Amino acid sequence: MADGGITFGVLGPLEVERDGEQLSLGGAKQRAVLAVLLLRAGEVVSLDRLIDEIWGSDPPPSAPHTVESYISRLRQLLNGSGPLIVRRGAGYAIDLQGARLDAFEFVELHESAALATALDEHASVTELTSAALVIWRGPALADVALASAGRAEAERFEELRLRTHEMHLDAELALGHHEQVVGELQALVAQNPFRERFVAQLMLTLYRAGRHAEALDVYERTRRRLDDDLGLQPSTELQQLSGQIVRQDLLLSRAAKSLAAESSASRTGRRRPVAVLVAAAFVGLALVLSASGGAVTAEQEAPNAKRITLVLTESPADFGNTAHLVEVQFRSGDALYDSETTTAVVDPRNPREDIGRIVQSVRADGVGVVVALGRGPSAQALANVVRGLPQTRFVFLDASLSELSLVGVPNAAAVGFAMDDVLLLGGYASGLIPTMDRSARRIDRVSIVAAAADERTAKLVAGFEKGLSETNAAATVSVDYSHELDDPTACEQLANARIDEGADLIVALSGRCGLGAVEVARYRRVWAIGTEEDGVQTVEGGPVLPHVIMAPNIDWSVATSFVVRRLAEGSLPMAKDTVLGIEDNYVTGPGFGKTVSEAIASATVRRCSQLRTSRHRDI
Repeated sequence: MADGGITFGVLGPLEVERDGEQLSLGGAKQRAVLAVLLLRAGEVVSLDRLIDEIWGSDPPPSAPHTVESYISRLRQLLNGSGPLIVRRGAGYAIDLQGARLDAFEFVELHESAALATALDEHASVTELTSAALVIWRGPALADVALASAGRAEAERFEELRLRTHEMHLDAELALGHHEQVVGELQALVAQNPFRERFVAQLMLTLYRAGRHAEALDVYERTRRRLDDDLGLQPSTELQQLSGQIVRQDLLLSRAAKSLAAESSASRTGRRRPVAVLVAAAFVGLALVLSASGGAVTAEQEAPNAKRITLVLTESPADFGNTAHLVEVQFRSGDALYDSETTTAVVDPRNPREDIGRIVQSVRADGVGVVVALGRGPSAQALANVVRGLPQTRFVFLDASLSELSLVGVPNAAAVGFAMDDVLLLGGYASGLIPTMDRSARRIDRVSIVAAAADERTAKLVAGFEKGLSETNAAATVSVDYSHELDDPTACEQLANARIDEGADLIVALSGRCGLGAVEVARYRRVWAIGTEEDGVQTVEGGPVLPHVIMAPNIDWSVATSFVVRRLAEGSLPMAKDTVLGIEDNYVTGPGFGKTVSEAIASATVRRCSQLRTSRHRDI
């Protein structure tokens, strides 16, 4: 720990330093009292909780008096140093008074790294995660005996530590540093043999280093250990990765190059989707067809429903990860249904030329199904050619036929998501939650920061307002449009202006731009709602950022599997929209943050159950 002032350390053995010198903290039970207070720094810890942490279920009759004597000694130890241990109601709290606590510093760096991860700022992620990990001196409170609740708090920090390692390694792989992290990953897998994300990272690292046999050996050892020790099989994702390595899937090696290119682009201030045509059939073809249709000079084949072209268009979502999940499901469908999928990625800066090549290849190769992922100008450019290829089915994911001007077109279908239902739940919870300043009042002013005033946004806003009116009809909602999906500064400005006017909650519906609004809410200490697909990082059970009430997410693996199966069966409805929702677990929610009370979460989950039973989606 650094010299100067007083510093508390819980990320390792419990330590307290004053001006660079370690203080003697007394016996084991006194150290446990200080540890529990530090784990809940700034919050009141009841006397009963302190007694439980020290003695468990069998405390002596003198326990309350003994705890008070420990508190008195700790106060004397800290006297004049700044931090205070104060009595509040039936418990105690430690007021740091500006003193350093390594856990706070670690969490702040972790959250900053999570935001940088969402923005694909890989170099920043490596710097932030490295700074966060170097704070650790060993297992959290390794030398302090705590009961179950306190030990669970310490283990929560351990979990964040592992997630920080995962973020760090993902960023290193994105930067093409696979050779440099092999040793680190081997150690992490040895220490955490059942943490499959580390296993997957190690397999991918070895594969990219040309060590294919070793990558498969890591998978086989993990499979055997899971079976022998736990009676389990590897996850679907790990099995799929093993299969990709066996096939030497181009996606695995391509990712290293594309992610490195994205990192270079992010340093210029704006991330661009990778412009590359993957399908070999597209390479070298002359452009002889415009995006709106025209004559084809190449020999054509009749459309075949088992030949599929997956087109990745411009999208405000975390495009790379979403695209990967969708591609994996179509590759799995190839094996299950004897289909053949090729993938094309359109450069949104010049979609007309790319769409022209795709249409020519679809005609020449007899492609029977074209599936487009994403929205925006590239998706619209593809929609413009649908009527000119009446024998080929076109399916648009995360879109609607009305916004593509394809309503009633017999060879077109769209698959969307009932995010308005999830926003309804967000509004419902927002009407129950108190303001973040912990005053008695509830949220009464909400600011929605949206990208554009379109049909999709109107449905989301209406869903949120409906949920809010059910629990707090007096609250007001304002909607501002950033007209921007990438640059976060536009949304930052809108959020700041509304918070200045008294907004208690920011709802971000502007893709990556919305992350700027979420971050402003964090620093201005008001609540926020964001979506995981737009980059708000989540963990199992809720968002990472403590000021985020909820962060719903589209389960792309489940949704794409549904589409693949329906296409293979010929049962996907054409000429209409199919809407997938929370009642079928295609959209995960509510996904509450850890700071939302159990009572509010439970009430919203009950409302979610009502939605599930009342909705009848066309699926």
